[in-house]
Amino acid sequence: MKPLVLVLIGGLCLATLSSCRKPTEVPPRAAFVPLGLEVSGLPKNTPVELYTASGEPVLLYPPLASSNVLLIFPWRPGAEYLLKAEGTTLHLLAPERRPLAEVEIFAPLGSPGRRFFLYPGRPPEKPGRFVLPSRNPCPEVGFLVTSYQPKLTVSLRDSSGREILRRELFGEFDRVLLRRRICLPEKTPRRFVLSTGDARLELTLERRELDLRGKVRLVSWRLPTEESGLSLRYRREGLLAVPNPLFERLGYALGIKARGFSRYEPLAFETLVLENLSGVPLNLIVRAEFLDPESRKPVPGFYPPRFGMSGHVRKPLALIYLPPHGKARAVLPIYVKEVPPGEYLARVAVYPLGEERPVLTETRRFGVSRGKPWLAAGLLAILLCGGLYSMAILGLLKPLLSGFGLRALTLVSLAGAVAFGLDFLGGLLSNILYALLGPFNILVGGLITEVVHYAVFTAVFVLIPRPGFATLSGLLHYLMGTVLFGGLRATDPFFVGFRLLTLETFLLLFRAYRRPSGGRTVLALGLADALNTLASLILHMTFYRLFFPVWYLWLSILVKGFLYTLFGAFLGARIGRHLRDMER
Repeated sequence: MKPLVLVLIGGLCLATLSSCRKPTEVPPRAAFVPLGLEVSGLPKNTPVELYTASGEPVLLYPPLASSNVLLIFPWRPGAEYLLKAEGTTLHLLAPERRPLAEVEIFAPLGSPGRRFFLYPGRPPEKPGRFVLPSRNPCPEVGFLVTSYQPKLTVSLRDSSGREILRRELFGEFDRVLLRRRICLPEKTPRRFVLSTGDARLELTLERRELDLRGKVRLVSWRLPTEESGLSLRYRREGLLAVPNPLFERLGYALGIKARGFSRYEPLAFETLVLENLSGVPLNLIVRAEFLDPESRKPVPGFYPPRFGMSGHVRKPLALIYLPPHGKARAVLPIYVKEVPPGEYLARVAVYPLGEERPVLTETRRFGVSRGKPWLAAGLLAILLCGGLYSMAILGLLKPLLSGFGLRALTLVSLAGAVAFGLDFLGGLLSNILYALLGPFNILVGGLITEVVHYAVFTAVFVLIPRPGFATLSGLLHYLMGTVLFGGLRATDPFFVGFRLLTLETFLLLFRAYRRPSGGRTVLALGLADALNTLASLILHMTFYRLFFPVWYLWLSILVKGFLYTLFGAFLGARIGRHLRDMER
């Protein structure tokens, strides 16, 4: 029993070790072409050296960033060469003769081509066999011929010897694309011979009429992406953010953004990954459409502008090749020209090359958002005013403190400290209620924080009606929170500076310093806090990418920002009058 156990353990260890081995690396491959030597499969950043059989250097290349390289040199027919790269040595034998022509065959036309070199008196190593998945009985086939000798005649004949195609190339390195519709019976291979002088290439073409419904699967669909197909981290999936026109004009005016010229300037791209479930290579066309979700009609603003001749196609298209049981990626541009913000439908249809019926159709919803100029102008004003006022506080803090006596500074400290304590306790209770009420917590949590805070603020302000009171008490409130809880952020100068500036400005405009316990003070504080609430929401949307529905914005500004503050300031004014009478 024990030997059997030991054998099993040993087999398991060997299997584990074999699975941990590095995968076998594919050695570099090289092929002689008219211009030199094509090398593929090289490790990146590897020097390449080419020598003759006697050891004389022919080419010495420095480390290259690509794994495929073309070594250009006049090789000698029938000569031997040595290629050295990353410890690998390849012994290469050049062909006995130089090729007469190069032929790249596209079967059907539009599919990836296969390249063949035609040598005089020698057939190619592998005859060309092509399977054309097409319902058209006479698919179009393309032949891209490059001549390496002058006065070359290209001829294509079928198995019976009948000439189907003939073309003469007069100059060396002439290149021509020959197109011909070739009728092929279904599932019946036909043989052809492509000849140039005494060089011959045997071809086998077979047409298969396949039902591709269910053979193509959509693996993923990302929108928006880059032109390379990679997702954009700074953009939400399924949302196209149109640039704000105010920021664009400002960028052009300041020279931050270059004003380019382009008839085709996509806003973003959409990327689809398709999978071929069949064992036949497929050539597909992917067409994108953008529809209104209600009328199901195309929205013109999503398509490129007309340009070019009558053959211009306005719908975004992508041509992809799917290998058998393989995957491929299609990237299509998205244009957004004068499209109102809202929700739309994106639809893609996948067609086999040369056919009019799609084999796959998918639809998804996406949104378009556009920044409002007034909102952008408000954001710039908030940033400018808040930043400048914060700098002014740092520069003029000492003269500001010297204008207050000991009694006033004591009351200011009391107001800031009490406001911080009440806001802290109210914030804790507000967080607990948020778990139960959700976004409607502002109706309860705001009642605690806003009413209590402005009641204390107004009561002390009635005792010290002096410019700078709001700045000093708000600054102490902020510093206590920063020191105790470490809430220092880079955006604080804009939040705090604009809040303090708004309070001081409204108290000054409404002449609250003359009658601090009157209705002007209450109204000034209510309007100031409503504006501060709006500014805070704008800054949160900008810096923290938070998005709020319209009803929540109005509820925060009118109820939490204005009504609760108005009620708290009214209570504080009455308390302040009683305190002032008691002090007298």
